[in-house]
Amino acid sequence: MQRNSFLAGFLAAALAFATTGATGATRALAADAAQEKTVNMAIFWLDGDIDPISAWHGWTLTRTGVGENLVQVDENLQFKPSIAEKWEQTDERTTRFIIRDGVTFHNGRTVDAAACKASLERALNESDRADIKFPVESISAEGRVLTIKTKQAYPTLLNMLADTVFIIVDAEAAKQAGPDFKFKPICTGAFKVESFSPQTGLVLSAHQAHWKGKPKVDRVNAKYISDAKSRSMALQSGELDFAAQIMPADLPILQKDPKLQVLSGPNLRIFLLRINMAHPIMHDPAFRQALHYAIQKDVYAEKIAHGIPARGPFSEVLDFGHRGADSYPYNPEKAKALLDQLGYRDSNGDGIREFQGKNIVLQYLYATNHGAEAKNIGIAMQQDLKKVGIGLETQQMENYASAAQAGKFDFLYERWTSAPAVDPQYFLDSAFKTGSSSLGAGNVGRYSNKALDALIDEMSTVSDREKRNELGRKGAQILMDDVAAIFLFYQTGNVVYNKRIDGIHRFVSEIYYIDDRLKLAQ
Repeated sequence: MQRNSFLAGFLAAALAFATTGATGATRALAADAAQEKTVNMAIFWLDGDIDPISAWHGWTLTRTGVGENLVQVDENLQFKPSIAEKWEQTDERTTRFIIRDGVTFHNGRTVDAAACKASLERALNESDRADIKFPVESISAEGRVLTIKTKQAYPTLLNMLADTVFIIVDAEAAKQAGPDFKFKPICTGAFKVESFSPQTGLVLSAHQAHWKGKPKVDRVNAKYISDAKSRSMALQSGELDFAAQIMPADLPILQKDPKLQVLSGPNLRIFLLRINMAHPIMHDPAFRQALHYAIQKDVYAEKIAHGIPARGPFSEVLDFGHRGADSYPYNPEKAKALLDQLGYRDSNGDGIREFQGKNIVLQYLYATNHGAEAKNIGIAMQQDLKKVGIGLETQQMENYASAAQAGKFDFLYERWTSAPAVDPQYFLDSAFKTGSSSLGAGNVGRYSNKALDALIDEMSTVSDREKRNELGRKGAQILMDDVAAIFLFYQTGNVVYNKRIDGIHRFVSEIYYIDDRLKLAQ
């Protein structure tokens, strides 16, 4: 209350001085007061551009309140209206959306059904993501009515439209801007892009004509800070007002800081080791089983990452989350026995087994922004694998995405939000279906399993929710039994913010961080 009284008095004094000819110093103080409506936040991931049709780059736009979809998944993993104020399924192939009146793009252009149609078609025709090509027969627009008809029953249409690739953008402006649109997309959210740098982040300003009303914050500086420790320090120093993905070891320190608020709880993020099936030795399921038996996965999860040991790709938070035992729990003796049966022996006594006359030395690849746990898990794996006669080299990569796409790994450290739209098909399809691969994400391990592919195809025809959940659990079991990847741990999600701001909510899906509710605390 004292702070508010001071600020009110200060602004009144500043106004009085302005009417009698303010000095330069007074103008500077007034400018400082205006700075009170600026929020500084950190984003921990950024990749090249911010066009939503590029890979998963739209996440940056939804996390910063720039991009909006027809529908969104709320804090409780339920669908809620956004640009579409309501919708109805008129038959198993047809859904009608009513576009909200009063929505405008950041350039002032009205958003109607035709504009939404153009945006959706741009994504379908130009996105590099194969996993979002749902079976559209037609998209039609009349006034505020947008009608989507699919070629067959498509039960996950809402899930698909909530994907960030389908953020509604001004498709006409995209045509006119050409390549520049990738760095300054025209969307509909509470904040609009003023400038963007893939090295430093985004500068945002309020979208004064936002359909929920004028935002209560004038400016947001979304700073790209990939290092979790740096984000923690910036919160403590006051440089940042908001950050997410803080290292669990730092949370107790931040919780004791009186100026900070910590929100934490389950999220949908799975950390895993992708396996490169294109390498002959990794293509052998028995060898993959031996590797799984050889590593202390639960120790890595609990002691290194401070996470929850994973049992498949889907957390128990989800209805289709796996609730069974690990398929290949830590058992180094079983690992050795399997390797012996495969004929991989140490013929020269150097402690490393051989394959085709050469030492088996696997490559573990991780990105610069994966944090200390990625490095430390690699070191722990080196020690565990050496005990069974397998070598491992770890490498941190600046150009991680291109190296992953080129297959320059045996193990690839990855993190996925496995069900951002609360359905299992997205992850199974994007990450493991035969042929699904794009821009360093997707199925870069070249995994292929006919049973899984058939299950994913079946999911495309099933609308019953419990049946879809059952198929999701079966798909996860296929991945675990076949050691398609090594699922390491689920993360406890967190966001931390300075109490000088308000309107912050923690989304389990992590697609959103700030939105129109952001404001300065009273």
